[in-house]
Amino acid sequence: MEDSFLPESVRTRLEEAEQADIVIGLLTFNDKATAPALARAMIKGCARSFPLQRLLAVNCDAGSQDGTAQAIEQGIGESSRLWTIHHPVLSSSYKLVSESGVPGRESAVRILATITDKLNAAACLVVDGNVKSADEHWPELLVDPIISKGVDCVLPWFLRNRYEGTLTNTLLAPLTAALYGKRIPYHLGGAYAFSGNMIRSTLLPQPWDQEIARHGIDGWVMTLAVAESLQICRAGLGPRLQQAKPIGELSALVAQSVGCLFYLMERYQEKWETVKDSAVVPTVGPLMGVGAATESINVERMINGFRQGLRDLLPVWQIILPAETFQQVLELGVEDTDGFRFPPSLWVQVVYDFALAYHDRLLHRDHLLKALTPLYLGYTASLVLTTRGQPVKRVEEELERLAVEYEIMKPYLIQRWRWSDE
Repeated sequence: MEDSFLPESVRTRLEEAEQADIVIGLLTFNDKATAPALARAMIKGCARSFPLQRLLAVNCDAGSQDGTAQAIEQGIGESSRLWTIHHPVLSSSYKLVSESGVPGRESAVRILATITDKLNAAACLVVDGNVKSADEHWPELLVDPIISKGVDCVLPWFLRNRYEGTLTNTLLAPLTAALYGKRIPYHLGGAYAFSGNMIRSTLLPQPWDQEIARHGIDGWVMTLAVAESLQICRAGLGPRLQQAKPIGELSALVAQSVGCLFYLMERYQEKWETVKDSAVVPTVGPLMGVGAATESINVERMINGFRQGLRDLLPVWQIILPAETFQQVLELGVEDTDGFRFPPSLWVQVVYDFALAYHDRLLHRDHLLKALTPLYLGYTASLVLTTRGQPVKRVEEELERLAVEYEIMKPYLIQRWRWSDE
């Protein structure tokens, strides 16, 4: 049965449900402090921007112990149409890392997509329940491109401080752009909107029960948006403030998010091999960028993390990296802290060699991905040292230079990938 994954309560509701035009999905787990205000803002924003559209709010909760679901119900009142769903959380989902802190987010998104499809809704808005910075303008920015312009997927674009989201800025975003030709503001969660068309043609047919689901939903959705023939845009949503939650070890985050990209490279090889350059996707709302740093960065700790990798992971790196690249990485270990520099070209070479080793299954994939973490810390430390004390624009220039390097070195990736397939 195609919808056998749905909780029985959802199937019962769908049998009796009236149609909806917009489904507002709230993903929550112990978010009583933030979710009620978020729910009110999303519902009011949709009602104001789309007064003729029928709304359905769906709170997908992962088993909150703080009364989140009840607080949302009380906070929005009886005038709004609300379903409260306790979505299933598989044991493997607890290993997934997300800034939302919601286990089983992949199950929740699948349920929301199915509800949108069954009720023949035009759009589905998905927002993490721990977001504090959302306001009533978000629904217009995220949903209007779908309703009025036929866009399939609207991705979040947040204002971030100069050293926030370095995994995104130094690896996930520039690699995605180089592979698929679309520069998108890759971020691990927050807010998305999908069209009914994307849900039916792309999201629901996915192999939800296979390995890809173990990489989490965010990178999966982002890659689908750029790799499939979909109309996408980004929405300038301002700063992303959220109720902080523990997200686990950095190595787990790196393994999950980078692993998602590497995994999907195999599926979309014919697509990315033919892409020559990249372009920014269309934007709605104000332009975002990089703001001033709001917290100090412990560069010495990052460099120590890199040096710990030199001590512990040399045999692993030697398997993954070609001899010349391995030698250049070794030489970084002799630099003192102030003089430490990890060249952008070397970092891109390392990322591509890890992707190739992943493809060739040179090591257990999870071990391979986690072995990238000290190298990532080393490059991030170098970025901070290169730009610290300089204008914010200098950081943007350095990240742009890095993005160009990914594109320049892509032929190396293609050649080696094809060679290993022969």
